[in-house]
Amino acid sequence: MPLLGRRAVRPVAAGLGLAAAVVFLARYTAPGRELGRQLGRLRGPLRRLEGQLAGVSYRLSGRRPDPMVSDEVLTERIRSSLGPLEKRLDMPPIRVTVADHVAALEGDVPSLLSAGEIEHEVRGVSGVRGVDSRLQLGLAEDARPSAGRARAAAAPSTALRRLLDAARSAGVGDENAPKAVGSVLATFAERVPGDERAQLFGHLPDDVRRMIHEAELAAGHRAGEGREARSVADLVGAVTQRGHVDPARASAITEAVLGTLRQLVPEEAGDVASVLPRDLRELWIDAPGG
Repeated sequence: MPLLGRRAVRPVAAGLGLAAAVVFLARYTAPGRELGRQLGRLRGPLRRLEGQLAGVSYRLSGRRPDPMVSDEVLTERIRSSLGPLEKRLDMPPIRVTVADHVAALEGDVPSLLSAGEIEHEVRGVSGVRGVDSRLQLGLAEDARPSAGRARAAAAPSTALRRLLDAARSAGVGDENAPKAVGSVLATFAERVPGDERAQLFGHLPDDVRRMIHEAELAAGHRAGEGREARSVADLVGAVTQRGHVDPARASAITEAVLGTLRQLVPEEAGDVASVLPRDLRELWIDAPGG
């Protein structure tokens, strides 16, 4: 073989050897496989970023997205366009179907004006050739997304429901159950040192912590200031006074609420027991809960 031919073959062979080595490392070594997995995880975010950058490029250049797309792509394009408008109008998403680039819209709207805004927005989407509006007037107030969020915020948490049910099962009426539960928890909190108390109640939802705080305010001091409940009798007596509960039922109410609290925070139960006086420790460990 001529000298020039041999010189030309050597880089090619070296390149093929390097490529084979890369393939071998990627397929048959743990670091290579892990690198491949990491690169695979990046494909989705990189594609989304590519799409976002393309959209920015279209807007900055004054161009519009390609109108010659499939009905499926156009459907997603319309839904994306309607999202901010639906949020502003406080209404659930409109159902969108596209056939031959004609968009059919279905759903309830609050007014004729909002229906017109939606139809105008869809007509402006690149690729839409027509709009078949089947929108209906009469969106109920409780169907608005804000109403659903308000209901979710107003609904008691599972933890609060369990605590209230425990108090009721021990003989407290519905009207007095919140005050009784708050009194038990606030009085018990006075016997738990500050750091552990923060850990304990940090595992509870906002509505339970708010109930404890309200009971503390009603008692005229903050948790940790009194610390007078050094026995079960002290604790039950304070609950009777603060919660305005029947003295004959106060002990059962206290046990039910504290037992339920212990069940709600199993990861803190042992730490709480370790900082309580013996009498209260036994109550905390043995209380049956609800």
